[in-house]
Order: sequence, then structure tokens, then C-alpha cells
Amino acid sequence: MSETVKRKRLAKRKIILETGAKLFAEKGYHATRMQDIADVLDLQKGSLYYYFPSKEALLFTMLETELSHALVTMRAIVSSSSSALSKIEQAIVAHLKVFHRYPDIYSIYLFEKLNTINQEAATKVDQIGRDIESIWKILLQEGIEEGELKADIDVDLTTKAILGMCNMTLIWFDVNGRLTIEQTAQQFTHLIFDGLKA
Repeated sequence: MSETVKRKRLAKRKIILETGAKLFAEKGYHATRMQDIADVLDLQKGSLYYYFPSKEALLFTMLETELSHALVTMRAIVSSSSSALSKIEQAIVAHLKVFHRYPDIYSIYLFEKLNTINQEAATKVDQIGRDIESIWKILLQEGIEEGELKADIDVDLTTKAILGMCNMTLIWFDVNGRLTIEQTAQQFTHLIFDGLKA
């Protein structure tokens, strides 16, 4: 396969993923047919199966790709030389930016019962989510050890609280609203630090 053909195939694959994510979010995963995706793209349904063998495979490729990007971003933050508080602030901004780049895909991840679709794939996707959560715990523990955060905070509970706050922006955040993602992240940071700082 030539490089030109490979690039065209990757570009088409990306368009299919983005279109599928949009339709899944609008209609729901179960109500969306491969034919619906083909219609939007003006393709024969059989052409979609050249790129993805099933609707299920399409969904999990979306989720695994996007969550892997988020994990790479979090690993870069935790390994940086910044202070713990700076890392936490960076992580909040990164979390919101990653989520709202493809909010449709992350909405599916958070609100669909993935294990009812494919147990094996759901387990793989869930592991990436747990890896991201583990990095948040490392960031908070660093803050405690460096004396920047209160020594008595419950790391597990605080991690879930921060992730919950960030994740729920998928429901209410408006990119055309009063606050930008960066401003929203700054407000979140103030709320969190006022409760956590030593």
C-alpha cells in the first residue's frame, strides 16, 4: 500500500469516527445504524465495513483512541518538574480541553453501559480510565508530601470529586457561553485549592 493510499485511508477513517461519534451522541449508540453513518457520509454501507468490521468496533476505536490521548497528556504533566499545585492546575485544564475537543465521544464513555456492548473491550477501555485516575491520585499525594496540600485529605475521595466535577461539564458547559474552558478550569482550581491547600 502506497503512502498516499495510507494517508487517504487514515483520513477517511477519521471522518467516519467523527461522524459516528456525533450520531451516537445525538441518537444514542443503540439507535444509530451503520446505514445512518453511511447516509451522512454519502457512502455505501459496505464501504464502512472496509474500515470497521462492526458498529461495536467503531465505538471502541473512538473510546480507546481518545482516552489514550488523555492518558498521554496526564503522564506528561505528572512527570514534569512543576510544583504539585501547578501540576494539578495543568491537569484540570488538560482534562477539560481533552473532553471538550470531542465531547460526543466522552459522553458515550461516561453515560453508556459499555459492558453490555462488549465486555472485553469495555474492560480495556475501563483500564485506561483507571490509569488516568491513578495519575490524579499521584498528583494529590505529591501535593501532600511536598506540604502544599493538607495532610489529612482523603486522596481517593478527592480524586473522584475532582473527576466528577470535570466530567459533568459534558452536560452543562457551552463553548459559546460566558466562560471559556480556561476560565472554567481556573474557577475549578480556586474551588479545589481553597479546600485542599495547607
